[in-house]
Amino acid sequence: MGDHPYTGTPQDQKVWSDEKDNIFEMEKNHPERYGQRVTDVTVVETGLSHGVKTYIVVPPTIYGKGDGPFATLSQQVPNLARLARKRGFAGVIETGKGIWNHVHIADLSAFYGLLFRAVIEQKTWLPSGPEAVFFVESGEHTWLQVSQGIADAMYKTGLLATNEVKSISLEEAAAGITGGNESLAEIALASNSRARADFARNRLGWNTPRGLEDFLNHFDAEVAAMLGELRG
Repeated sequence: MGDHPYTGTPQDQKVWSDEKDNIFEMEKNHPERYGQRVTDVTVVETGLSHGVKTYIVVPPTIYGKGDGPFATLSQQVPNLARLARKRGFAGVIETGKGIWNHVHIADLSAFYGLLFRAVIEQKTWLPSGPEAVFFVESGEHTWLQVSQGIADAMYKTGLLATNEVKSISLEEAAAGITGGNESLAEIALASNSRARADFARNRLGWNTPRGLEDFLNHFDAEVAAMLGELRG
């Protein structure tokens, strides 16, 4: 759902619902070929052609430290923290006004558990295929809030000499994070991607007490989890 607010047309007012909007059709007919979007469409269409039920889960910014045996950190915040350490300050792409959703890893795991149970129990109300593209979110943040949270956390630990956030260009961000791919940097770290997990709340019974305050207070723990890597 990410837009191109700096090189295209901003979609900051559009909020998608996985109950009210046809997310699959949006993905299928979107003029821009983006890896995740193409994969989603291919999975659904392959499932339909082979008579296999499919379920697509579309998480937003995932935060919190996972407790699994493999990767325990997500992508966006660690990548921005690594760039901040490299450049000596926390950067935000352009104005940082883009709005995204977030979800804690534990809440996302709980969603998967509820969905898996509904699939196993073959609930008649559970859709599949084109109607089964689900969101999981507990609120919204701006990219400027993310960069400020990183700046404050890294300043506290002495990893940065200042907690001032400075604007950087798409070109600079792409060079430091996405291997020069400016389109990907804009989608993943500067865009608007707003959704509501209506199906999760209304049908699966999923909910969470975590909201914006929890997200804004998690950066200290995120940086602490990366401390050895950042110091190195």
